[in-house]
Formats: sequence, structure tokens, C-alpha cells
Amino acid sequence: SGTPAQAACSGVTVVVDFGPLGGGVRTGCASGGPDNGLAALTTAGFGYSFVPRQPGLVCQIAELPSACNGAPHDAHWAYYHAKPGGSWSFSTEGAATYRPAAGTVEGWAYGADRQPGISPPGNPPPAPPPAGGPVPARTTVATGEGSTASSVSAVASPTGNPDVMATVSNASNTPEQPIDPSTVSNASNRKDESPSGTASWVIGLVLVSVVAGLGLWKARRKVWKAR
Repeated sequence: SGTPAQAACSGVTVVVDFGPLGGGVRTGCASGGPDNGLAALTTAGFGYSFVPRQPGLVCQIAELPSACNGAPHDAHWAYYHAKPGGSWSFSTEGAATYRPAAGTVEGWAYGADRQPGISPPGNPPPAPPPAGGPVPARTTVATGEGSTASSVSAVASPTGNPDVMATVSNASNTPEQPIDPSTVSNASNRKDESPSGTASWVIGLVLVSVVAGLGLWKARRKVWKAR
């Protein structure tokens, strides 16, 4: 027998309404692409049998009705097609030759030209994202002179815990300060006061002293000769 309403079906959904037979409404799934309506019925979990000596005319589904000596005029199995979430359309072709497309709905109802008692099941809503999935990154940027730009990216832990890994980068824009000319001049003067400049000054002083001493010695020598 068919299972209760399917949450999702990758092939053809089959709805069987037993009506006055007392079986309620059951829904099954015929996975893949069944060859015809009868194949969809059996693949979805519903067995069937034909009226004796009338092959192709369905008399029982899931062994109901219990006796099958022929199709009564006031009750029989009616065959329908539908799109998910749409409306039922009576089949103008037998279930042995009609080939339902994957993603469509097949319907069977027992009674006097009854439609199935439920609407064709629609496609299930998409599954929600798994818990603990990535959290979208959030970025905040502030611009302007002297302002700070900050960016934050966070990813939730795989276990779904509230712990996050965050990376924060801050960049501060500071205006450049003007250069003081006196500072440059002082730096230049300090550069000239190097050991090499001092050594040159000492050497020059020694040379002057030597020249002066030599001149004094020559003057005294002339005086001595004059005597």
C-alpha cells in the first residue's frame, strides 16, 4: 500500500482516494520516469488488477474493492493527471499507454466519476540552510580627513556555537605636519660640526704658528749679523 503524503518526490506523485471503500486517501512516489500510468501506480506502492476478461480496465487497487466480478455502473476507478499544486484533469488516455512526466501528479479515485479528495500536492518549500552555516560578512567603512576605516569579517564556528573568528583592521589617516625651516637650518649646522671640520681648524692654527715662529727667527738672525 502507499505511504502517507510524501514530503518530496523526485519522480511522479501518485494519489489514490479509496472513497466509499474505506481506505482513505493515500499518496506514494514513483521515483524516476515510469513507463506508463500503471507502472507509476505499482512503483508508488499500489498493486492493481484488471476486470476479468477485460485487460486494461482497472478493477482493484490495493485489493479494493474486495470483489471484482466486473465494473459496476455506479462506481469505478477514475484516472486523473495534474501539475503540482494545480487542478485535476480527467485522463482521456488509458493508464497502460499514458506516460506521466517526472514532477507531475497522478490521481485515482473510486466512485461515480469522483475526483481525488485532496488537491494535487505542490512542490515542498526549499530546505532551510543548515544550522551553524557561514554568517554573511559585515563591513563598515567611514571616510573623511582624520577618520578611521574599520572592516570586520566574521564566520560562525562549524559547531553552531556563538564563538566567531573576527579580523579587525584599523587605518587612521593623519594629515602631514608642515616642515619648520629653522629645524632644517639647525640640522645643517649640526652636520657641519663634525670631527673633520674641527681637525681642519686645528691644523690651520698650527700652520699659522709655525709661519709666525719662522718669521721671528729670521728677524733675530738679521739682528745678530748686524752686531
